[in-house]
This record gives sequence, C-alpha cells and structure tokens, in this order.
Amino acid sequence: MANQSVLNTIPDNTNFLQTTRFTFIIPQLPFLKYFCQTVLMPGAATAEVNVPTPFADTYRHGDKLVYDPLTVTALSDEDLRVFEETHDWLAYLTNPIKFNQFKYKFTERYYDGILTSNTNANLPNVRIKFRNCHPVTLGSIQFDSTTTADITPVFDVTFRYDVFEIERL
Repeated sequence: MANQSVLNTIPDNTNFLQTTRFTFIIPQLPFLKYFCQTVLMPGAATAEVNVPTPFADTYRHGDKLVYDPLTVTALSDEDLRVFEETHDWLAYLTNPIKFNQFKYKFTERYYDGILTSNTNANLPNVRIKFRNCHPVTLGSIQFDSTTTADITPVFDVTFRYDVFEIERL
C-alpha cells in the first residue's frame, strides 16, 4: 500500500513552464495584446500573526490575502496606441478634463485581465483571470537621440485587481 500512495504523487505533466509562450488580454485595451512584452505574475501573501508562548514565539496566518500589483511591460508602437488607451482609461477613472473623456469607450470602470500560459506545443494550458483590473500607474517612455533605431522603447503599466483565479484548460 505504501508504494501505491507514492505512485499517486508523481505528476502527470513534468514539462516546465515556458514563460515565453503567453498572451495577455484586457478587452478594453486591444492594442496591448499585440504589444505586450512581459507580464510579471504577481504573488500573494498574508500577514503573519505572532503567537507568544513561554518558550518561543510561533507564527500563524493572517486573516486577509493580499495580492501584489500586476505589472505589464509593453513595447511602444509608433502611434503610441497602448500608451494612449491606458492613459485614456486612467483619465476616465480619475478626473477628466475634457467632455470627450467622459464618454470614452469604457462603459465600466473595471475589466477582467486574462493571462493565458501555453504549453511547449504552444497550446493554451492555464488561464489566470485577474478580476476587476484597473490601471494605477502608466510608466514613462524615454526619448533618446543617442540610441539606435534597433532599440524599441518600452513602458510599464501597473494594474490593481481584486483577486486572481487559476483555471486549467
């Protein structure tokens, strides 16, 4: 019987995660899908609770799960589409200064982001859904006349969300 329980712990899939095979989509940022370069998969943590004892302090889990921000690095296209659409979403969320920003393409304030990780054969494998995403930071783009045209500028977009869920496909 002991051998049977050991056999049950061997994973069915021993292939390693391919971090170059992914897509990231937020429906209201259509250009981001094409110019997304990196996605930093956020971690999660809970505060530790110190439980004093007469001998040594012990620690237990906290009562809230806190998620790190979701950071996406995008290549800057020549028309600045990703930068513009993110800026417009931020303006819509905060303090629009023109009437056309009130009636922008956003019908909601928050949208779900979807990170899909593909297998070694480039087939969808795992989907991570970030519920109620909204941008909180739009990074800068550096213009520099001393660099070559071979270097494509990038910028970061940081999102906050409520929770992420992992779904096996």
